[in-house]
Amino acid sequence: MSRRSQTSPARGSGAPVVFADRLLTESVRALEQDGAAAIDEPQAQALAIESGGGFEQRLVARAGALSIAGELRTSLRRVDRTAATVVAVLVLLALAAGVGAARALLDVPREVPVNFFRLLGGLVGIQTVLLVVWFVVMLVRPSALARGSLGSLALWATRWLAAKFHTGPAHAAAIQAHGVVLRRSPLGRWTLGAISHGAWAAFNVGALVLVVIMLSTGHYLFTWETTILAADTYTPLTRAIAIGPQAAGFPTPSAQQIIEARWPITDRAAAEQAQGAWSGLLIGSVIVYGLLPRLLLLGLCLQRRRRAQARWRLDTSQPGYLRLQARLMPSSASLGIVDHDRAARSMPPATATSTSAHNAQRDVGPPAVLGLEIDTPPATWPPPMDGIAWNDLGFVDDRNDRRRVLDELQASATQPQIMVIVTALTTTPDRGISAFVKQVQIAAGCPVGLVLTGGQALRVRGDAQQMRTRVEDWRALAAAAGVPEQRVVEVDLDHMTQANLAKLADLVGAPPQRPVLRRVEAAFDLILDHYRRWPESPTVKEQAQLHQAIGALYRDEHESWRKLLGAPLDLKGDVTAPFRTSVQRVTNLLPPRLRVDARWMACGALAGALGCVAAATLLSPVAIAALPMWTAIGAAVATATKAVKSVDAEPADGGTTNSAARGDALRAAALFALLLELQGRDEVAITRILDQAIAQDDATDVDALDAARRWLDDMRHRLDLALAKEARL
Repeated sequence: MSRRSQTSPARGSGAPVVFADRLLTESVRALEQDGAAAIDEPQAQALAIESGGGFEQRLVARAGALSIAGELRTSLRRVDRTAATVVAVLVLLALAAGVGAARALLDVPREVPVNFFRLLGGLVGIQTVLLVVWFVVMLVRPSALARGSLGSLALWATRWLAAKFHTGPAHAAAIQAHGVVLRRSPLGRWTLGAISHGAWAAFNVGALVLVVIMLSTGHYLFTWETTILAADTYTPLTRAIAIGPQAAGFPTPSAQQIIEARWPITDRAAAEQAQGAWSGLLIGSVIVYGLLPRLLLLGLCLQRRRRAQARWRLDTSQPGYLRLQARLMPSSASLGIVDHDRAARSMPPATATSTSAHNAQRDVGPPAVLGLEIDTPPATWPPPMDGIAWNDLGFVDDRNDRRRVLDELQASATQPQIMVIVTALTTTPDRGISAFVKQVQIAAGCPVGLVLTGGQALRVRGDAQQMRTRVEDWRALAAAAGVPEQRVVEVDLDHMTQANLAKLADLVGAPPQRPVLRRVEAAFDLILDHYRRWPESPTVKEQAQLHQAIGALYRDEHESWRKLLGAPLDLKGDVTAPFRTSVQRVTNLLPPRLRVDARWMACGALAGALGCVAAATLLSPVAIAALPMWTAIGAAVATATKAVKSVDAEPADGGTTNSAARGDALRAAALFALLLELQGRDEVAITRILDQAIAQDDATDVDALDAARRWLDDMRHRLDLALAKEARL
């Protein structure tokens, strides 16, 4: 069967494009972005061009004609089914919660009176307060619903389950596409609203059913009581609550019956006669104030959701789409990274002139910062810095955000000291981003700095060469947009270290931040102290205790260097894979000349494996001697050094008995200390500094304590020289 017969046929220019087609196209964009390159299938491209229509329609036609389209549709259906299952479970849980709440509030011993207002507050009062909060948030900040509602909980569970039970690039792209649609369009907030109101409606149904059953099969005496409030307030309050249920036809207590229901009851016969009215008020309140508003809002959200779904369009300004424009719209100008002269010409001359004149008249204000196509960092946003009060322009995800930022910059009475644009290394630089950076520079009328974050995420996904290539691409884009090289810095906002803060401070001209804590001297002192107490051949367990002590010096940045090593949170189960990951991370950081040296490869592997132990046990320490992992460490070290043969250097392990094991243990610990001292820098810089800090001919005999001290002093001196040279780059 041909590829064309396996996929949807190309759409004609008159064929309607529905939401499912656009969602498929968005998942293709996510797949191509994750792979950092467009899928090269000329037949799909030709079919898209043949279909005619606008750019969006051709994108849809291309996506439907790709060979991966069938797999992506299956993945999208699986995500939909997962979402439906999660919502169904949420509704059932809400129904059960309503039943449980009603039973708990009415489960009182016979002849014991029930406080009516406490019962009403538990069934209706709390959810009414939450409903008011929902209204306020919808009016003031709808985006907050994505983090604090039942709907957001259901969507989080959907993403987690979908990623847990279905793996592969296609499924990851389908999950990401759903997330983009819900996060960047009104469809998201109406979907979240529908889920939340549906769950609350189920809660009210469960509560109502059980209230009716319990009132029908049992006898309850409703009363009210107070200690600090005036008794006169309860009569008008109850009559006000009764307006809705009374209008709906439910019996409600009269003013006299309300007075007679106060505890302790003086006229029990009169109170008994009023219980039907109190029961009607309770049932009517649950229906009128609980169930009915939720059903109405559920219907409204579903109606607005359908409308938003029909109106949703692909954001063709996204980088993944822009790089396809030249291919699918042959008459368009070719794409790529735009040079700054061309970007400047894209601005109307009158606008550029008026902006320059406006900028010349403005006072200088604080630095401004915006996040360009990035997820909200887990740390505080904007980056916290001593002495800096950021002008936060928020996050830019689509063309509306870009226009908002440009308008704010042009309308501002002050000119930023510097405009800092934070973007992700996982994002592919393209023409649209280059043009926007240039427009921001013109609108702000001040220097622009580019902060590249998310380096660790890119390292996990690719190799070192891909990382270097991506950094070079971003630097080329910055140069094309007129941003000098010295104002392009790599700062991973997911792992804010002192070194990263220092880079930011230097970029924005901030006063010196808290001094970067230099702990390499303390680490080397620890190494010498342990070295002094070691036998001629220290066991791997003794070496692990030293690595954990070194890690404790860098406890504040634990999460950063744990991720640098790829270490797990604990060492339960099979530890072979985590050890191999850490060994691979460390040996990859060694300079090329050391990777062909069996001794240094063994030391690097040992530093990686023992660093993994230190990272996984630092915050919840366990008895290292009791950990059953020493065979796995030896295997990881042996694997790393297998390709490097030498007659005078063997991999170090816990069973080594020759005196060279002591020197190798010293080298591994020193290497681990250097890595923790250099964390926060990019991997290329770490390798470059290690290449200078570790002597070219480092086969010195360090079996004696004085020799070990001199060796560490020499390494520290070379490290200082390397850091000084790095600061001048």
